[in-house]
Amino acid sequence: MRTLLTVLALLALLGAPPAGAQTPGVTDAEILLGGSNSFSGPLAFTGEQITKFGVDLYFRVVNDAGGIHGRKLRTVYYDDGYKPQEAVANTRKLVEQDKVFALIAPQGSPPVVATLGYVEEQRVPMLFPYQSSPVTRGKKWVFQGMTVSDRSSRMMVDYLAGQRKIKRFAAIYQDDEYGKSFLAAFEKDLGRHRLKLLAAESVKRGVSDVSAQIAKLQAAKPEVLFLVLVPGPAAQALKERQKIGWKDVLMVSTGPLTDERYLALAGDAAEGVEGLSLWPDPVTSDLPGVKRYREHMTKYFPKNEPNRYSVAGYFAGMLFTEAAQRAGRALTRAALVAALESTKGFESGILPPLTIGPDHETQKQGFWVRVEKGRFKQLTDWLRSE
Repeated sequence: MRTLLTVLALLALLGAPPAGAQTPGVTDAEILLGGSNSFSGPLAFTGEQITKFGVDLYFRVVNDAGGIHGRKLRTVYYDDGYKPQEAVANTRKLVEQDKVFALIAPQGSPPVVATLGYVEEQRVPMLFPYQSSPVTRGKKWVFQGMTVSDRSSRMMVDYLAGQRKIKRFAAIYQDDEYGKSFLAAFEKDLGRHRLKLLAAESVKRGVSDVSAQIAKLQAAKPEVLFLVLVPGPAAQALKERQKIGWKDVLMVSTGPLTDERYLALAGDAAEGVEGLSLWPDPVTSDLPGVKRYREHMTKYFPKNEPNRYSVAGYFAGMLFTEAAQRAGRALTRAALVAALESTKGFESGILPPLTIGPDHETQKQGFWVRVEKGRFKQLTDWLRSE
């Protein structure tokens, strides 16, 4: 009996789980993570960059250094085409068939929101979704990846209506969870400044012709037009605005839209567009974490141009690695959640020091930018949403 107790104590000290109690997705050799993302449809480029050139880029660095407590990281992804029903089916497959340890970097408010109930029910960590709806806030098994719409709205409106004293606002938005969450936030934050939206025009998901909406918005004569769209329709909005000669309006892109790749779709019609950027410039930033990101991209994917979406995925991979290291050799889903919840002052070299609170949000800031000759020029320091 004494010998058995000694063996059990030794196993506990080594962090080895009891036989038959292996955590899904965790073996002696690897940790399996997965995600449903857009590899086709309107967000195909962003989905590929976040996952295969972002998360997987950082994981290649980790694996080449020996992995996490001797375990290599492996990922499996499925394409949902930005369709909620496909995201639900993919998520179930990842959890029930592939038996992933956690879900990482899913994308898009409609697909992510559609899977939340299942994820919470199954108690599977959903890590750093690249979406903007605040409905992820405070959920036990979800750690939000990007600044959500109400935080982004507060920073945008306080900067434009507060610092710059702009009074006339309108919005063109996607008619789903993504667009509606921003619209509600804009209305609330403008109300704090005793203002309201002069006009708001919706665009159905998958539609690219926005000429009718732009004509109606021009008639309202706003000083600022918020663009709450995916890249294709947003680029068309900029081209249409240029086509009709609507010069006396400032076009403002929302956080998930603020990337040079999307603006390139609009050509010179994007010149002068402003917005809230959530990530440092991946090409020019001298921040140490961004410089390492460029070095790793050059080493592993030399043909892939650095961009903000892959930076976001790279950061997600970094944050998972940090938490999994601290969770220890006896890695469980609950231990990972506890490690993330205890994150305080984490220095990534990419974003300001990160502390994760009860809201489980990992990003709460952004800075103001303007397009000059095809790239964003930073106009402010980091703005705070609290």
